[in-house]
Amino acid sequence: MEKSNAAKVAKAGLPAGVKMIRGQALPLDAQSIRLVMEGWEAKRMVDEARARLDAINQQLIEAHGAGCALVVTGICRVSLSGRQTVKVADPERLKAVLGGRYPDLVRETVSYKVEEKLVEMATDADDPLQPAIAACLEISDSASATWRAER
Repeated sequence: MEKSNAAKVAKAGLPAGVKMIRGQALPLDAQSIRLVMEGWEAKRMVDEARARLDAINQQLIEAHGAGCALVVTGICRVSLSGRQTVKVADPERLKAVLGGRYPDLVRETVSYKVEEKLVEMATDADDPLQPAIAACLEISDSASATWRAER
């Protein structure tokens, strides 16, 4: 860590921090350290609140069952609902059982997952297939923050 930055961070009473980029550790300034610590505390509070709310929801469902609403007049309402998920475990057998009714009672879906090599080909201007491949794909970029405890 740069000596002047390290001194500023230490003077501010903060722990040291680094920005990791491709395995390289770069010093983190005091403001960023404060924001990371504030974000970590906020995430911890959200996780605790989510766990508490899940427990409350479970208690309410156990006490009242699904298919109703609980209302505290002028304050709030909680709707308790249930859902059932059904998956076809043996499609061939079900086809045999349903016969001609199968197509109108079961919807079949297909999911395509591309390999990283195909993404490289679709974005490589030197690849002769690039334009044709890129025309068949939708590629989007996004960014996110994932929080974990540091050991």
